[in-house]
Amino acid sequence: MFDVKQFSSDKILSHIGRISEWLETGSSRPITYELDMTNICNNDCPFCFGFHKRKDIPAALDPELAVGIVDQIKEFGGKGLTFTGGGEPTCNRHTMEVVEYSKKKGLDVGFISNGLLLDESRAERLVKNCMWIRISLDAGTQEVYEKTHGLDGDAFEKVLKNVEMLVSMKKNMGKDVTIGLGYLTPPLSREDMRDFVLLGKKLGVDYSQFRPILRRFGEKRINFDTKETIDYIRELLVEYSDDNTRILYSHHKYEALSNGHIVRPYDKCYGHHFATVIAADAKMYLCCHTRGIEKYCIGDLKKNSLKDIWGSALRKKVYDNIDFKDCPYLCRCDSFNTILWHVKRDKVHKNFL
Repeated sequence: MFDVKQFSSDKILSHIGRISEWLETGSSRPITYELDMTNICNNDCPFCFGFHKRKDIPAALDPELAVGIVDQIKEFGGKGLTFTGGGEPTCNRHTMEVVEYSKKKGLDVGFISNGLLLDESRAERLVKNCMWIRISLDAGTQEVYEKTHGLDGDAFEKVLKNVEMLVSMKKNMGKDVTIGLGYLTPPLSREDMRDFVLLGKKLGVDYSQFRPILRRFGEKRINFDTKETIDYIRELLVEYSDDNTRILYSHHKYEALSNGHIVRPYDKCYGHHFATVIAADAKMYLCCHTRGIEKYCIGDLKKNSLKDIWGSALRKKVYDNIDFKDCPYLCRCDSFNTILWHVKRDKVHKNFL
């Protein structure tokens, strides 16, 4: 119904050169990087997808190391850099200067935050330097926010005021940054979905996005009743979505979960060649679902350069030994993997379109 190209999996086809590189050599230089400035967080979300066992191993990047990593990302052909976690990026007091530096280096910058520590200075620097900002709200009322973020008191109202501040700054500064709200949909928060949508409209964000819960490393398969959820999202979309505030959702993920049709047509994680993760311990991991899991660590930027890590025997070994049993279905790279699998496989009568 609405243009949601910022979430379209076929964006990867905009990088034909890198796809050709991958087809010819079996690898590609990453296009998108996730950078965790810290794995410390000021929230306690029960469905956190952050650094594995982050509470046992607190870590943060110092500014010199982080700036050096940004230099390497740019030199190695990186295009987009997302500050995320890990933990909460604003819990590292140096994050904003690294955000500014990344923009100056010519990288497209995205930022994911719980929004609690935003103040006027941080908000202004984000609006000036980011292409997009997403606040993980996961609630429409104080009661549900306490369940989904593990916080009570006035934290919910603080976050709402901070989102309002971001939107106001965007308008006053005439910036084209996209500001959105994120909402995971486990059963405990389903009751709040309508209030969440109404909050997004009231705050004036560009979009409100629903996303399903995925299984984390070491967990048994999560089997939530998503049929009811997807029907409700469609109802909300018809009722409230417009050109000012769009209601977005991971359509193919909800559909697959609701009808039980969860299959991987591919047998390798092709998407890893195009997107990677640098965690707060300065180690690189296979993907966002494996940060902090040693068997999926592909190198340490305190010991080796990004370029050397990418061409190393260790990365190849880790990649060749991916066990899909460790990976959640409908993972970060799933849609890219499917597209790249179709690109890679032999075609019959390929000159007849």
